[in-house]
Amino acid sequence: MASVILTLDGEIVQEHHLSQARTTIGRRPYHDIVIDNLAVSGDHAIIIRTPDGWVIEDCGSTNGTLYQGEPITRRVLKDGDLFQIGRYKLRFVAGPATPAMKQLEKTLVMRSPFAGKTLAQLKGEAPSADAPTETFPTTLAPELSPRAHGGVVTVTGREAAAHPAVLKVLSGPQAGQKIPLDKPLLSLGKPGVAVALITRKASGYFLAHVDGKRRPLVNGHAINDKPCPLNHHDLIELGPIKMQFCLLY
Repeated sequence: MASVILTLDGEIVQEHHLSQARTTIGRRPYHDIVIDNLAVSGDHAIIIRTPDGWVIEDCGSTNGTLYQGEPITRRVLKDGDLFQIGRYKLRFVAGPATPAMKQLEKTLVMRSPFAGKTLAQLKGEAPSADAPTETFPTTLAPELSPRAHGGVVTVTGREAAAHPAVLKVLSGPQAGQKIPLDKPLLSLGKPGVAVALITRKASGYFLAHVDGKRRPLVNGHAINDKPCPLNHHDLIELGPIKMQFCLLY
């Protein structure tokens, strides 16, 4: 099945399978693909299935739908086509396991801004004789976020990704249930209210804010604009729903 993959700064934020004849894109909450960003028009673009194949049309958006840096009004989609909508990139994938999909997975490995730095350097501390000298790897991107324990959040990336994980629902009508994280992407929440995305990568599990004014909380603190790495027993709050991220050892 054909699909489109939405990315921001090289990170996947949404994957949408084109299961309908029309797929709408825009900032308004009723669209199939909602992009909550002021650079995106309320009704921005539409993807249509035609006898000639899939077609993308701009809906007269303010900032345009760009292909190779130029605004388009209508274009027949080909596997691997990449468009820009605001700060977001939208890639068309003709079907599963295509060369374009494999290439996208390779290019989405984000280089960490902390690559080659030690924990002491990130904290701005002078190195001591007994301080760990191990540096962060190139493709692991731990975030400097104000979690309850403070300091730098680190994850054992490949070790974490090697284990399956679940979300334990702690509150709400589904309290007590376990949601397996057995797919590369899991979308949580309600469009227009609060939507988050959990991605599973070679470097671990990550939580990202996708839609809504209220950002998800991890251990009581709102995540920032970058995907937040998840650690064993992290507490996630999405609106009134509380969940716990658990690795299965």
